[in-house]
Amino acid sequence: MVDFNKRSFWHFTLKDILAIISSVAIPIALAIYTTIGSQQQKQQAEKKQKFDFEQSTQLRQQTLYDEFLNNIYKLDKDGYLNDTKNPWAFANAYYRAAHRQWDATRKADVIQFFKEKQLIGRNNCTDGCRTTKLDDIIRLNELNFDNVHLTSETGVLNKLNLQCVSFDQVSMSNGEFSFVNLNGVSFDGARLDNAKFDGSSLRCASFNGTNLTGAQFSNSDLSNVKLTEDQMKQASFHNVTMPNGKKSETISSITTKKHIAQTTTIIKTEMATAPSLITSSLSSSTSTPSFSTTSLTTTTSSSISTTSSVTMPTTTTTTTTVSTISVVAATSSLSAAAAAAAAAVTSSSIEATSSSTAAVTASSSTEATLPTAVAESWTATSATITSLGQ
Repeated sequence: MVDFNKRSFWHFTLKDILAIISSVAIPIALAIYTTIGSQQQKQQAEKKQKFDFEQSTQLRQQTLYDEFLNNIYKLDKDGYLNDTKNPWAFANAYYRAAHRQWDATRKADVIQFFKEKQLIGRNNCTDGCRTTKLDDIIRLNELNFDNVHLTSETGVLNKLNLQCVSFDQVSMSNGEFSFVNLNGVSFDGARLDNAKFDGSSLRCASFNGTNLTGAQFSNSDLSNVKLTEDQMKQASFHNVTMPNGKKSETISSITTKKHIAQTTTIIKTEMATAPSLITSSLSSSTSTPSFSTTSLTTTTSSSISTTSSVTMPTTTTTTTTVSTISVVAATSSLSAAAAAAAAAVTSSSIEATSSSTAAVTASSSTEATLPTAVAESWTATSATITSLGQ
């Protein structure tokens, strides 16, 4: 009977090996467990830190918003928002200081509050265009409104009222206006690149010097709006009532212009490569008298391959192959190319058979169907080749 405790491996018994493994495995297992536990704790700590940061940010945004409303209330209560306090310096100072710290959501909320309080958009734009000239108490010019979303809570049922508001010289990149009444609004000198107007009314709106690169207008009304040709090319329009009162048919002016330019370039390239490319190969061998064959092949792209073989009744045979005649012109160009090919065949035959006299028999076969005018022209060319050979 074998005693396993006494079996040796490199001077170690099995008992010694098991003792070593157990002494090493336990610390390794503890280290792995500790590492995994610390990683999980770290991830949980990061999630908690991120959540706390978001909560603190939201709390700060709301605190700033509430403080601003309180300040506006005090100014209104003390009469600092009356017309006699023009240019309303305190109100604008409070607003601009808070605006720089707000996120896009609070900026949109404040704009709606200003309109409801009649601090902006004070002019009458009931019929679409401005009929009065009143200054806004709060000035929005030269402020940043990037990524601001102004949307009606009820969609098409009731549009968000922002009539006659002045957004002069503001930045509204990637802004969105969904179901908003923007009649008489001024965007003079503003940046509206990649802005979206959906289901909105912009009658009599002003876009003097406005950057509309990538702007999208869909299901909107642009009646009585003045847009330059460059602005029309910058923006895209879909199902929009254009300034001339007609519905838009072009989805994107930029895309259409690029497509036309590419098509024109392709046409010019094809016309430039219209001259025929002719490759000729001559080979001589000794054979018995045979006949000459002329074949004509055409495809839908007007590419014609012609192969002519002329064999004289002597011991010298000359084969002329004319290939790859690419013609992108009309039938007149085809006739000219065929005449050139015939002249080349005749010249080669005269040089190869200066001491020979015989009649050359030619037969032509058409491998594809051509228009009647092309077939008649080729028949006349074949007769010319035969007469010259005789």
